[in-house]
Amino acid sequence: MTYIIIESLYKIYQGTVETVALENFNEKIDKGEAVAIAGPSGSGKTSLLSCIGGVLKPTSGRILIDGIDITKLSDDELVDYRRDQVGLIYQDFNLIDEFSIYENVVLPMLIAKKTKSEIEARANELLEALDIQRYIKTFPNYLSGGEKQRVAIAVALANDPDIILADEPTGNLDLASRENVIDILTTKCKDLNKALLIATHDPFIMKKIDRIIDLPKLIR
Repeated sequence: MTYIIIESLYKIYQGTVETVALENFNEKIDKGEAVAIAGPSGSGKTSLLSCIGGVLKPTSGRILIDGIDITKLSDDELVDYRRDQVGLIYQDFNLIDEFSIYENVVLPMLIAKKTKSEIEARANELLEALDIQRYIKTFPNYLSGGEKQRVAIAVALANDPDIILADEPTGNLDLASRENVIDILTTKCKDLNKALLIATHDPFIMKKIDRIIDLPKLIR
């Protein structure tokens, strides 16, 4: 069964001027599939990821995750959904500067009330897989952009989510770090059977993923 099904999705922002971010968007995405959400600035890439991630409520339409329409979930149910099924990776890394790398990685698992043994095993597995175990006592401000992004990936994967959403994850990285981060994300997607969606306008990423979903900029 297709893991993510999006039907007739609209996201309209109300204000002095009404802004249509998404209009009648329809798509299906499988587990193990790496997909780029492409389009110019203002085309709704971030809005789409935020709706799939349960961060934003769409104006109308349905988003079925493994057969469950998340647009019908209560606020408490959305908290559980985001915690257990979604890993979010941000362009600005979204790490807590006052926490060590190890503390950043284990925090989602503490929130999910995992056991101490589960947390330690999962944290060590991720830190080793992403080659950042030597930084466990280091704080984010002492790391390079590529190193911070690898930590952000570890944080996103901490609770073993089925959906990985990356919003412009290479925007602040040099070429070598960009290649490394995308290789890690696409490899993890395949090896762990995750659905990976990357909002981007980076041509390099387009060559590394399974397919591209183009979002046109809506003019009103």
